Amino acid sequence: MNLVNVFDAEPGMILAREVKNREGRRLMSAGTLLEENQLKILRMWGILEVYVMLDETKQTHTPIEHSTPIDEFLQTWFANNTTQDPVILEILNIARDWFIEQPEIFNTLVSRFENKNLTNAFNDELPPPPVDPRNLLNDKVKLPSLPQIYFEIQSAVYDPRFSGREIAEIVSKDPALSATLLKIVNSAYYGLRQEVSSLSQAAVMVGSRQIYHLALGVTVINYFKALPNQAPDMGAFWRHSLGCAIMAANLATHIPAADRDLVFTGGLLHDIGRLVFLSYFPKASTAALNHAQDCSLIEAESIFFTVNHAQFGQLLADTWNFPSQVSRLIGNHHNQFTALPETETAVVYFSNWLTSALGIGFSGDAMLPSLNPHAWKALGISTAALLPVLKQTDRQITEAIRFFYG
Repeated sequence: MNLVNVFDAEPGMILAREVKNREGRRLMSAGTLLEENQLKILRMWGILEVYVMLDETKQTHTPIEHSTPIDEFLQTWFANNTTQDPVILEILNIARDWFIEQPEIFNTLVSRFENKNLTNAFNDELPPPPVDPRNLLNDKVKLPSLPQIYFEIQSAVYDPRFSGREIAEIVSKDPALSATLLKIVNSAYYGLRQEVSSLSQAAVMVGSRQIYHLALGVTVINYFKALPNQAPDMGAFWRHSLGCAIMAANLATHIPAADRDLVFTGGLLHDIGRLVFLSYFPKASTAALNHAQDCSLIEAESIFFTVNHAQFGQLLADTWNFPSQVSRLIGNHHNQFTALPETETAVVYFSNWLTSALGIGFSGDAMLPSLNPHAWKALGISTAALLPVLKQTDRQITEAIRFFYG
C-alpha cells in the first residue's frame, strides 16, 4: 500500500483505502479500480492523496538521471537547500517535472543563472556610500501619493455604513479601473459560472473586500508602470509578482486559517520596494543585482542601501496607509524566521520562494535561497497540495497578466 498524489495516480491503480471528502462523505470504496473518470472526480473534489495497491518498485516521479541537463542544473540551483529533507526532495521532483513541461522557462532560468558572474559590482574598488531611500518618503514631488480614488475606496470598505453597491459606485468614478476589475472578476482566476456585467454585481459575487484588494493591486501596478528608469525586463518582474500572488491565493484554499484575499494582495505587492529602487536608484540597484552572485539580493542590498527592499516596501505601504496586514506581508517576505510566523506571512513567503524556484518571472536572486523550515511548518500542509496548486496557477497566470499589466 502506497500513498500517492492524485496527479501522479494512473489508470489501473486500485484504491487500498476508501476516500472521503472534507465533510466525511464517502466518495469511493477500497478496492475501486481507478480509471480516468474516477481520477477526474477525485481531483474535482480537491482530494490530494490516496492510498493505492501499488508495486513498490513503481515510482511516482520519472527516475532521476543525473546526467540530464535539468537534473545537473537542479543540483546547483537547489544547492542552498538540503535534498535529504523530504520536503525539499519532493519540491525538487516537482521542479524537475515542471521544467520538462516548460522548456522555455527552464532555458531562460539557465541563461540568467549562467550569466550571473559576467559582471562585478565593485570592479575591485570600494562600494559607494549606501543610498537612503527613506528620504523619498518625505518628498511628495519625487514620490507622489496614490490616486485619490484608492483612498476613497479604502475608506468606504472599512466603513460599515457603506454597502457593496455604494463601494461599486465609488470605483465606477475611474472607468479604466472599473473595466480592469470587471475583466479580472470574469477571468479564469475566479471561474464564475455566469458573466458579471457591473461592479455592483461583482461586489455581490466576490465581495466588496475582494474588490478593494483588487483595486489596490491594480492602482499600485498602474502607478509603478508610469515610473521612469525601470529595469529592461520588467515583464519578468511582473510575472514573478503575479505568479506569487496567484500561487499564494491557490495555496490558501488548502489552509483553512489563511485569508485568500489578503495573501493575493500581499503576493502581488511584495516587491514594491524593489520597484522604487529600480526607478529612483538605478545605479545602486544594478550594483546590488550584480553583487548578488554568491549571496542573496537582500544581503547585497545591505551594502548599497540603508534598508533592503522588503523593509522599504513596508515603510512605503505604511506611508500610503495600506492595511497593516498587507504591510507586514510585504516586510516579511524574506524574513529568516526563528519561530513559526503568522499563517498569511508563511503563505506569501513560501509562494515567493516557490515561484523563484520554478523560474516564474525573476525575483532578483541569482541563486535560490534556502527554504525557511519554520515558514513551511506554519503552512500546515502536505507537499501533496503543491502540484495541484502549481497546475492551477499555471492555468491562470497568462490571462491574469494580460488583465493586470495589459
